[in-house]
Amino acid sequence: MQQALGLQALNWLRQLELRLKASGSEAVSPGKKAAAQVIDWCIEQQLLPAHSASLPKVRFDMALLGAIATAQRQLGQACFRDNLAAQSRMEAAQSSQQELKSAGLKPRQQRVLLRLNQPTQQAGLHTEFIDTDWQQLPLDQFDTLLVVENLDCFYQLELFTLELPFQQPLVVYRGDRLYSRGCKALKTAWLSLQKPTIYFGDFDGKGVSIALHEGYQAMLLPDLATLQQQASSSMLPDTQLKYLPAIKSTACSQDFQPYQALLCQQLKGLRQQNMQQQQLKPISLT
Repeated sequence: MQQALGLQALNWLRQLELRLKASGSEAVSPGKKAAAQVIDWCIEQQLLPAHSASLPKVRFDMALLGAIATAQRQLGQACFRDNLAAQSRMEAAQSSQQELKSAGLKPRQQRVLLRLNQPTQQAGLHTEFIDTDWQQLPLDQFDTLLVVENLDCFYQLELFTLELPFQQPLVVYRGDRLYSRGCKALKTAWLSLQKPTIYFGDFDGKGVSIALHEGYQAMLLPDLATLQQQASSSMLPDTQLKYLPAIKSTACSQDFQPYQALLCQQLKGLRQQNMQQQQLKPISLT
């Protein structure tokens, strides 16, 4: 395979085509790296005269871009007209022989870690957790989305007493670097359905900030008396204090205002792991 254009040059061509749809043609200076690469590639493919690289300006039009796209596909190279950002590596392999790992979807980008409401047995194995593409989930079959912050609590959710007024919760791990993008995309899609979204995480600066500012309707917490008894300043480290001004200035529901005051005024927090064996209910946030 002949030398293919890299991602920077492909993006340059994509932006150029957007401009040409309005202007019809454009005189391009070979001074920029991406432009020079495209011009050299076009000369190699005999789409431009050999002296083009020495000209102060080279004119590009839609006909030339069409010829570039055709040549790229014939050579088995990535085509600038393909939506590389939306392709998985498996899909990209079907359209070209060129590998552009940084351009497309990462293998885990659309995946979430899901906890089944009813564990199953398959091939003699107990299946309770599934790594799956969130786009394959039948969202209409679930009545609430429960996002769990910490992985250890997610895996041992049975240690917590959750009083959820829902029959079919969709329980997912909020995610680390492997699962966070998939969970974010799932939550965006879920919010468009206008169904309840509940956050279950640490009662501290970061946890409450996530719950208040990322579209959740409620946060799973013990009743206020229990929380006041169990919470402590040691579970609100100094690194969490930076979140408090924004939390304090956020308008909250009457139900959550005492929790807001406990965190922001009394400076007390409670780790998610310390909520075991407590009655946890969704507390409305706004």
